[in-house]
Amino acid sequence: MAAFHAPAVAVRALVALALASLLAACADPTPGSAQLKIAQQQKLVPPANETLPLSLRAGSQEVLQDVLSAVGDEVWNCRRSGGALQWTSTGTEATLVDQARKSVGTVMPNRMFSAYDGSYMIGRLAADQTVTPDALPWQRMDARFNAGERTGEGRFARTTSVQRVLTSGGLPPNPACDQEGVSLFVPYSATYLFYRASDPAAVVPAPEPPLDAASAAQ
Repeated sequence: MAAFHAPAVAVRALVALALASLLAACADPTPGSAQLKIAQQQKLVPPANETLPLSLRAGSQEVLQDVLSAVGDEVWNCRRSGGALQWTSTGTEATLVDQARKSVGTVMPNRMFSAYDGSYMIGRLAADQTVTPDALPWQRMDARFNAGERTGEGRFARTTSVQRVLTSGGLPPNPACDQEGVSLFVPYSATYLFYRASDPAAVVPAPEPPLDAASAAQ
């Protein structure tokens, strides 16, 4: 009887192996793509403004306008500080995704938030605080410039401030580096909360800055 069962066992093993290979072939081989899909599938539940550290809270005259998730990279450059070389952040490159899992814009260096509708906002760091030791700090940014495709129109045209919360990753493995000028891209994710004035008429969008001003904005 054993002689007849052996081929059946072998066939079952071959079928199992073929199925495993098929599943592996269907898997997304791109880590970044898989990470973005996870971020898109997660329901965004940001912390309430009143639960944040005081320095990170939005003003009493502001209301929450938008909640977006971001997946991308924090960019670091090896620079000399005093007599030592260390990683220095040069900005963020990430994709912004809304709660409908739709990509709606990007985060760029110099704290620039650009929407696909043509509006954008350039922030100035107002406060930051380390909440998780191995992740980027949480931040509050005030609007330095905001502009739309037409005055006052667009997703970020009337943004007055932005909070970065629920950060994950983004830090270099070691603060020190050994080759000046080298760049390092460290994956990160975060939730961004966009605020506008509770009285829309009280906010007049700043004029569109020249390119050199946008590049120099901090």
